[in-house]
Amino acid sequence: MDLWRRGKRVSYRSAGMIRLTPIAVALCATWAGAAHAQQAAAQGAPATALPTVNVTSEADATTEDSGSYTTRNATIGGRTPVAIKEIPASVSVLTRERMNDQNMTTIQDALRFMTGVSAIEYGDGTAYFHSRGTQLGIEFDGVSIVSGLEYLQQFDLGIYDRVELVRGPNAVLDGNGEPGGTVNLVRKRPQKEFHLATETQVSSFGGVRQMVDVTGALNKDGTLRGRAVLIGSDQHQSIDRARKKEVTAYGALDWDITPRTTLSLSAGYQVNTNNGYDYGAPGLFATPTSAAPFARVGSSYSQNFSPDWNYGYTSMQEVNGNLVHRFSNGWKSQTTLFYRHEYVSSDEADPGPGALAPGIAKYTERRQQNTYDWFGADTNVTGPIQALGRTHTLTIGANYSLMSETALSGSQSLVGPGPLGTFSLYDPNVIGKVNVPFKFGTNTRLVQYGFYAQARVKLLDPVTLVLGGREAFYEQRTQSTLPTVADWKTNVNLNHRFLPSVGLVWDITKSTTAYASYSKFLAAQVANEADGSVVPPRTGEQYEIGIKNSFLGGRLNTTAALFRINDNNRAVADPNNPTFSIPAGKVRDQGFEFEVTGQPTENWNIYAGYTYLNASYDNAAADLSEGTDPKHLFKLWTKYAFSRGQLRGLSVGGGMLAQTQTTRGVVQGGYAIFNAEVSYRFNKHVEAAVSLNNIFNRDYYLRPPGNFYSVFGDRRNVMLTVRSDF
Repeated sequence: MDLWRRGKRVSYRSAGMIRLTPIAVALCATWAGAAHAQQAAAQGAPATALPTVNVTSEADATTEDSGSYTTRNATIGGRTPVAIKEIPASVSVLTRERMNDQNMTTIQDALRFMTGVSAIEYGDGTAYFHSRGTQLGIEFDGVSIVSGLEYLQQFDLGIYDRVELVRGPNAVLDGNGEPGGTVNLVRKRPQKEFHLATETQVSSFGGVRQMVDVTGALNKDGTLRGRAVLIGSDQHQSIDRARKKEVTAYGALDWDITPRTTLSLSAGYQVNTNNGYDYGAPGLFATPTSAAPFARVGSSYSQNFSPDWNYGYTSMQEVNGNLVHRFSNGWKSQTTLFYRHEYVSSDEADPGPGALAPGIAKYTERRQQNTYDWFGADTNVTGPIQALGRTHTLTIGANYSLMSETALSGSQSLVGPGPLGTFSLYDPNVIGKVNVPFKFGTNTRLVQYGFYAQARVKLLDPVTLVLGGREAFYEQRTQSTLPTVADWKTNVNLNHRFLPSVGLVWDITKSTTAYASYSKFLAAQVANEADGSVVPPRTGEQYEIGIKNSFLGGRLNTTAALFRINDNNRAVADPNNPTFSIPAGKVRDQGFEFEVTGQPTENWNIYAGYTYLNASYDNAAADLSEGTDPKHLFKLWTKYAFSRGQLRGLSVGGGMLAQTQTTRGVVQGGYAIFNAEVSYRFNKHVEAAVSLNNIFNRDYYLRPPGNFYSVFGDRRNVMLTVRSDF
């Protein structure tokens, strides 16, 4: 725990004339710097170096300045902050304190160290994530966004206060989606008190990342508050010749229009360029029973198998608005709007799957250009209801989510000087660029909306019945635009699908709560069977029981859960027609999760999470024995701060990630990665830390080999971080 850190919370005052204060000047200066940095990144120049900060806003759930790895409340279980022990599901919250201590800067960093989540990465910086055997859904500040997490670039973690995760279906609030869980990325909000923070990170790989974060009141009585975050990074990656530059700008305003009404606005911009990146090593010599062949492509794990001209570019712009009104009778109305635009282009040469002989492979140049637009809206009311001598809580709402994608792509096999037109894997720069034209084009439109209700009914003082239901609608349409323009066609149309959930929460004692829950889910699929029909949507249910404990006045919390997910009609490759899919019958994912977070003592923070996952396939129509999810997964991070004597100001921390084997064509055996950190706070304003990652230089894959690519985990590396806080 940071002994000098000052906790801050927003208080409401009556609105008055808006008088700008010195913080407004600082915010304007920060945004001016953002404009210059954006231009530099777009031109391929080094990203403008900037610094970090820690501030706060949402009084009930904000984690900034708490100095803790735990929190009592989360918004993922409803549309307003709810005590985590009152949510009949397994919930984790990654706090700002732990993000800082573990030097997390990407969504991959965050989810890789959250209980039960496996992050499977690609060499271009994108990834997909699994929990309880399936992929995760995504919310931004509580607004559900369809198809907005997997295989996409995301904003730097520096703009977020916390990452919330509920494991299992969240269909009542989010609708159609995977049953593995939902991630809620909650942005930093303005604070009333002035706060300026900077952060500089230097990696032994040669990367530099800098951030500045400033917040405070913009008028005398604090009814108008602002925040600006600016981040620049220039990362030389662990792969030879690969370099990624990124600039992020984020701004937010909170305005108390009246003592009961608050308008919150925010906007974000991020651009990154990825030069010479390696999408992944070719899946060489892979057989289903072979052990992971770490030495199969040479002794250098920094080997880049792609030419220098590989190039990727991504730009993202988003805006968000939230209007909250608190009625005098305890009810609250809330409306949130979200929009994000993302443009992605890339041109790359990659080795094909497998190799004809050691050290040589065929290469293909691939070019793509994708434009995405997401729009999300959620409106709801929440409040108390008096009945039978008890106070109950009711939430009623509706939400809408749209994803529109325009995709262009083209590919061409490259002819090399080697046998059958191959190239040497160790000299990819001899590969010339041929500027492949776009050959295929597709427009995709996903629309989801629904009406939901959730009631928290007090049966007895210690017993709460949580009832939820959703009337769900989902549609997916596509249109081919290249090589010829075709008419739009509807691939999936699901109307009036009712999705219920029920949970029971029992406060056994003041510190121990038991729960049980049942929920149904619906997940549309766009895969086609060999006869041309669309694979039917996946349907299923989850059963979960658990127990949550709170110790030391809420400073230390534990959760244990048992779950079973029955998943019907999961699409898999047809063994007789590999280019088509078939429903796999009934898939059952079941297991156990345990998590502990918080402070055993004032100076000691700890996080630990363990997951056991077992997948079985009843009446499966295909062999589903392969999987990227380990049976056992354990994660740990802890930090102790000395507060007395000659060691005062010194902190030591460390952790590990361990998992058993996974399979993707090649079996990767179990492995464990250990990290450590030593930091020293010189005074209440300045702290420096040195982190050593992968201490024992363990070989492992972030994406195990399959038919196509594998991605190595980072080798041993060191990071120096300097933070200031004013």
